[in-house]
Amino acid sequence: MKEFLKENRAYHLSFLGGAIIAIIISGMLADGAGFVYIPWVLGAFFVAEIVKFIVWRIEQRED
Repeated sequence: MKEFLKENRAYHLSFLGGAIIAIIISGMLADGAGFVYIPWVLGAFFVAEIVKFIVWRIEQRED
């Protein structure tokens, strides 16, 4: 798991930065209504990361 996180550190940091910017913009422009979609976006990202990790583990076992 640590190797996986080290390999994808820049990707995770850029997503975190984008999520923070999205929270700030939705708070300013949507008057708080945009906060409803943030758990959906973060949840989809989390599921995608689980799938990506499983694929990475399978590839590591093949090597």
